[in-house]
Amino acid sequence: MQIRTVGLYDVRNHVATELACAGHVNVLTGRNGSGKTSVLESIGMCAIGRSIVPVPDAALVRHGAESATMIVTANRDLGAPWSVKVTVREGARKRIETSLASNATVRDLIGELPMVALTPDHKAITFGAPADRRAFVDAVMAQASTRYRDLLYELRRVLKQRNAVLAMQADDGTLTTWTAAFTACSAEIIVRRKHFIAELAPRVREAYSMVSDGEEAIDVCYRPDTVPDPADVDTVRQQLDEAAARLRAVELRRGTTMFGPQKDEVDLTINGGLVRETASQGQHKSLLVALKLAECDVLLRTRNERPVVLLDDVFSELDRRRIERVMHGVLTMGMQCFVTTTEGDSIGSMVPPGTDIRTVTLARGQMIDSNQQPWRTT
Repeated sequence: MQIRTVGLYDVRNHVATELACAGHVNVLTGRNGSGKTSVLESIGMCAIGRSIVPVPDAALVRHGAESATMIVTANRDLGAPWSVKVTVREGARKRIETSLASNATVRDLIGELPMVALTPDHKAITFGAPADRRAFVDAVMAQASTRYRDLLYELRRVLKQRNAVLAMQADDGTLTTWTAAFTACSAEIIVRRKHFIAELAPRVREAYSMVSDGEEAIDVCYRPDTVPDPADVDTVRQQLDEAAARLRAVELRRGTTMFGPQKDEVDLTINGGLVRETASQGQHKSLLVALKLAECDVLLRTRNERPVVLLDDVFSELDRRRIERVMHGVLTMGMQCFVTTTEGDSIGSMVPPGTDIRTVTLARGQMIDSNQQPWRTT
């Protein structure tokens, strides 16, 4: 996928800005608050239906405006055009229009424009709680597989209903029905996670070696909750049914589901120790970059479509050596990249001659300087 244009209308401090994109590297530079990240947020909204930073949709609406609109036009790798228009307003459901549908949903968007983002918030993947690592795995798998995306939506729906039944302490056929639906959905999710992580781990190890020049032994290990042997769907479902029977009384007393894939852990290890407990700052950063490069590789292989890479404020998190290797990895795979930084001139020195690169300087949501004039701001 290659983005041709990005439009921002009443997005944060942008009134009306249109970007014609370079094919390889697009550098957005300027002081903090200049509107750089808003461009990446708009791409994220058009790719996965939400910002790449953890904020509510309404936060994107410019102060004093009623709504914010983000438009992306792109070409698929096979040449077919693709476009997305997303409008958000406070208190209302976001409106999504695509090349294929005038009233699409977020579910319809995911995977159509493959995207990999790296922001300061993503360090929670290596530092944070199990939910942060599950979210990373689920986000990659949802973009890579329509079936897995649908399973996640089904799990959310079934888990909500089962918890509602438990909260009412309804120990009857209704609970049995929702438990059966929950274990059936959960079993397939667990087996798919197992296979995905088995394929992801060697790619992470390879990327880590490239980024760090280190000799550390890196691994990614899946630990499904209450499932000691995730051999196949039938085996996992049997183990989940046994857990449901064993925990039934406790769940009714507490009014919530106490087992299942929403409690799984993904262990990241270095030299046999947990990364979150034993890794240095540099090792954390190298592993995070490796995970993102592995994500790029997964999406490229499974979707047969090059993902777009968004690097937000990477200079605040990574040293020059790591950034150079990130850029090398991204460009080697032929992916289009968008970079926000306060050090715009530095990026140009990190890419090989012949790279299609454009640098735009922003201030207060407006373009104040651009090489090759790729922007039009009104």
